[in-house]
Amino acid sequence: MTQRDAERYLYVDKNLLNNPLTQADWAAKKLVWVPSERSGFEAASLKEETGDEAIVELVENGKKVKINKDDIQKMNPPKFSKVEDMAELTCLNEASVLHNLKERYYSGLIYTYSGLFCVVINPYKNLPIYTEEIVEMYKGKKRHELPPHIYAITDTAYRSMLQDREDQSILCTGESGAGKTENTKKVIQYLAHVASSHKSKKEQGELEKQLLQANPILEAFGNAKTVKNDNSSRFGKFIRINFDVNGYIVGANIETYLLEKSRAIRQAKDERTFHIFYYLLSGAGEHLKTDLLLEGYNNYKFVSNGHITIPGQQDRELFQETMEAFKIMGISGDELIAMLKVVSAVLQFGNIIFKKERNTDQATMPDNTAAQKVCHLLGIHVTDFSRAILTPRIKVGRDYVQKAQTKEQADFAVEALAKATYERLFRWLVMRINKALDRTKRQGASFVGILDIAGFEIFELNSFEQLCINYTNEKLQQLFNHTMFILEQEEYQREGIEWNFIDFGLDLQPCIDLIEKSASPPGILALLDEECWFPKATDKTFVEKVVQEQGTHPKFQKPKQLKDKADFCIMHYAGKVDYKATEWLMKNMDPLNDNIASLLHQSSDKFIADLWRDVDRIVGLDQVVDLTHAVLPGTFKTKRGMFRTVSQLYKEQLSKLMATLRNTNPNFVRCIIPNHEKKSGKLEAHLVLEQLRCNGVLEGIRICRQGFPNRIVFQEFRQRYEILTPNS
Repeated sequence: MTQRDAERYLYVDKNLLNNPLTQADWAAKKLVWVPSERSGFEAASLKEETGDEAIVELVENGKKVKINKDDIQKMNPPKFSKVEDMAELTCLNEASVLHNLKERYYSGLIYTYSGLFCVVINPYKNLPIYTEEIVEMYKGKKRHELPPHIYAITDTAYRSMLQDREDQSILCTGESGAGKTENTKKVIQYLAHVASSHKSKKEQGELEKQLLQANPILEAFGNAKTVKNDNSSRFGKFIRINFDVNGYIVGANIETYLLEKSRAIRQAKDERTFHIFYYLLSGAGEHLKTDLLLEGYNNYKFVSNGHITIPGQQDRELFQETMEAFKIMGISGDELIAMLKVVSAVLQFGNIIFKKERNTDQATMPDNTAAQKVCHLLGIHVTDFSRAILTPRIKVGRDYVQKAQTKEQADFAVEALAKATYERLFRWLVMRINKALDRTKRQGASFVGILDIAGFEIFELNSFEQLCINYTNEKLQQLFNHTMFILEQEEYQREGIEWNFIDFGLDLQPCIDLIEKSASPPGILALLDEECWFPKATDKTFVEKVVQEQGTHPKFQKPKQLKDKADFCIMHYAGKVDYKATEWLMKNMDPLNDNIASLLHQSSDKFIADLWRDVDRIVGLDQVVDLTHAVLPGTFKTKRGMFRTVSQLYKEQLSKLMATLRNTNPNFVRCIIPNHEKKSGKLEAHLVLEQLRCNGVLEGIRICRQGFPNRIVFQEFRQRYEILTPNS
């Protein structure tokens, strides 16, 4: 690939722009944008105006249409075609923004600035714009000197960190399949290159190498193929890269959020579980297969759809690449085998089958082959395991009794164990990577943090997981609004410029309070926690309590009709979201069979015992007394305060993240998915418009235009222009 090829995907072809004919055409025809069912907006020529209405002629087919004047949006002169920063557009409206992004996208230009934002649209193909030559090209350049690129954003953050000694963050958000993870990787690749203390690429330092390998490892264990995306991150992450005073990388740290652990036990149609399961089953040699007791794809109940492959990717080769990445990370053979044993055990959990005894409700395990395999892999005795699952000891009052479990309870317990085991493995892995990335122990002077996290999720019906993601995005959008409005306006005040403060009415606090407030009135998460400790509480009583406490909140709606599937509805920044509260109490408590947890804690395998060392912190069966299937989130009795619910832990994690981000100078990257078919060169207008509204791009442009988007320090201004007025 030559530099010329790459430039096609970076620079606008200037010859097409300054064509006097198109300019004359635009002026003569009075071209405007009018709404269009198919393509969002279409070009039309304004023919006549009367009162509130106008008659326009559609450019495409010459049809004349009567239209309300309010629906007409102005069109920019042709010289603004494919402009690199949309804040420069004279007419700033939805139609022009969409048109500009679309034109650039069809020309292969995927990055576009929009005021403070960098907007990137997934090209669904590999572009030659990430080579070492391109990295060198962007090094140390000012943002406006080169075409838009994730490298320009990264370089700006890196230089600001060095010059202003201020920590930086780069926030990549967007919906699944929009390209967040890919852009995050490019940021890391750029920093590893420009901030390496090793001058030639040949001897790139061990630390930089490890930093680049952390991603494939995390992806193997935390990513999966979904309907929307072949390599979807099923967790959020914040990667913090620390630099010394001279700007060299001294270490890094990764924090992860909300791993979708339920994927380890079941997947929707056409979707896969986490990549590592396929890598292992396809890539393990005979020797390893025997050691790990591996079987064929179709033998595992937890691989719901059998061996689904991903176009253009070989699971077998990726297994080798992942093993290589572990080696570079300094993760040894023993640790590696220990981890893979856990992966195999998680699969094997799904093969344990319980039957119902004929005359009682009691569960039995007629065949314990799968249980034997699980126990062999986890270093525990199969008789202890069977007893703990079928007749666990539960504390009732002061005494312990053995309580026979029903088939439903035993099935539930095994699934919960499989999910918890996988989640613990993932957490251990992140901890182990962090240990490798922090080995210099040298104090970093400042850092660049990269956040890669899902944007708003709005499905037909949304559950607890979506509430957590949407709550996160409310906070991130608030951070953006705060950064943008407040900083802009404070600067005007500092400069003594007369300025009308604009309240964009986008104060997100009411919605955030509705979710997170702890009292008077308590928000949704606080009510969920409270309900978890109530005897006889169910999902239904939780919903009733929410309606009773928050029914009149402006951002809350209860379902209009009885036949509505949703339990309640929240007016998020991105739109109205319907939530269904089924199993929320259970998801929030996340109870485990503590008899088995104790066995695992005493496992003969040191690795397993270590994974379960905090066994006293889990919500055990005696807290979930009477867990019958009828009231599946049954009666919870427990000493409050001992255990942390999922929502409490997440709320803390999120507030830590927000505190970190608030202390940085944020840079915003908005990733956009152009279509849901993973097709390159196809852009669905309505899909893109919806995302631009959700992610604040349209909002951001409006703010930028309200003021003076271009500014320069007085000293520089003076040096630059003094020559023009030598006598003043």
